[in-house]
Amino acid sequence: MGMRMRGGAVLVGVLATATTLTGCAGGGTATAEAPSPSVTKATPGRASCDLTSGGGSVSLEETADAYRVEWSGVPTSAEGARQEYQLYLGDESQEHAISMYIGFDSITGKTTYGWFNRDTNDVDPIPGAPDTSAGTVVGTFPKQTEIDAVYWSPSYSRTTTDDSSTTWCTEDSQVMPWTPLD
Repeated sequence: MGMRMRGGAVLVGVLATATTLTGCAGGGTATAEAPSPSVTKATPGRASCDLTSGGGSVSLEETADAYRVEWSGVPTSAEGARQEYQLYLGDESQEHAISMYIGFDSITGKTTYGWFNRDTNDVDPIPGAPDTSAGTVVGTFPKQTEIDAVYWSPSYSRTTTDDSSTTWCTEDSQVMPWTPLD
């Protein structure tokens, strides 16, 4: 049984906005200075983008047996805050999606690392822990299910007792095209 994930509502928003593919992939960027980024052809199994907050980037690399997600330029710890790093991959029908999740809660001291289960709104843990040794947040998620993904959508959230903020790779939180590994 996984830990309860408080950011589960983000999945609903991601799936609701998945009807229009926009953003960056395979080396393109979306920043606050460029709210309407051009879509570039994705390199199979690789994509990256800048967060619209201007503070960080996300890269995704698919291998034969895992997905490796790296968050650069985002905080790896914050006193009195819960930080959530999420990445969704979804298919064209928008009926199937997988969600990789890393959460750090400095108030409780808990780290949550695994696959978000949308049937239970829990995070099903995976072995190990995210790597934060180089000032980045890196998670390697062993493939558990096959998905013919056509979009990806990362988000970074920070929640304190006073406020909450979420940033994506596009100004309007739309999903971005994904080309699976051949």
